[in-house]
Amino acid sequence: MTSRYAVKLAYDGREFYGSQRQPGVLTVEDEIIDCLRRVKAIEGADQSRFRSASRTDRGVSALGNVVAFNTDFQKSRLLRAMNSSSDRVFFYGVAEVPISFSPRRARRRWYRYFLPFEGHDMEAVQQTAALFVGEHDFHRFCRVDDRPTLRRVDEASAFLVGRTIVIDIKAREFLRNMVRRMVAAIAEVGAGRASLDDVHLAIDGKEVGFGLAPAEALCLMDIEYPFDFEVACPPTMDRKLKHALHRNFFEMAFLSELEGRVKEIEGR
Repeated sequence: MTSRYAVKLAYDGREFYGSQRQPGVLTVEDEIIDCLRRVKAIEGADQSRFRSASRTDRGVSALGNVVAFNTDFQKSRLLRAMNSSSDRVFFYGVAEVPISFSPRRARRRWYRYFLPFEGHDMEAVQQTAALFVGEHDFHRFCRVDDRPTLRRVDEASAFLVGRTIVIDIKAREFLRNMVRRMVAAIAEVGAGRASLDDVHLAIDGKEVGFGLAPAEALCLMDIEYPFDFEVACPPTMDRKLKHALHRNFFEMAFLSELEGRVKEIEGR
């Protein structure tokens, strides 16, 4: 009997050319669809009505993105099978949903940006973030396409953790590049290179630009629905996590050693 499942997943965006399918490059959707084909859960994306909840740009990571698809595969075996078939994506939650369910229709999406602290004025950072809360025309804070640019932001906040400014932005939906352009404005004001008035002008539609924050520091933290996911960590996912941790530990150690070497050279 065919059922429709929503699956919650995570991935390191640095390994993909974004999430949306495109020819000739590795994307998150391609990886998941190939994974489902390998375990014989689906025959193809169209046949299974495969859909993603949120599209992420190249380099953007996710801890709580969601896909949905129709399948005859047994629910109790699904996460284990999917984790055993993909080394790049972590599958940890599943929920049976109505056949008509679209993951795009979410209650709220939560993005988090990790901005390196470089002497920013934290009061200015927090004040700038607060300007975005509420309903505004985000024409100056997105890559414009054919969609309306009027959006409501439920929450935009910032706090300092060590040498990192953590910026949380929550809304039901976002436009392309919207979060990264908002973060760029927050960073510019915090660094003293722009003012709160400049952000006000941009929100009002004036031609004021703040650039685009790098994608690699952005993470889609979670997507909320009016139901809960059954969360599990199959042994195959546990092994993948350990492998990823070891790999990232080596990367951090390498970069730390390289930074020390550079400082040593500069000190000569």
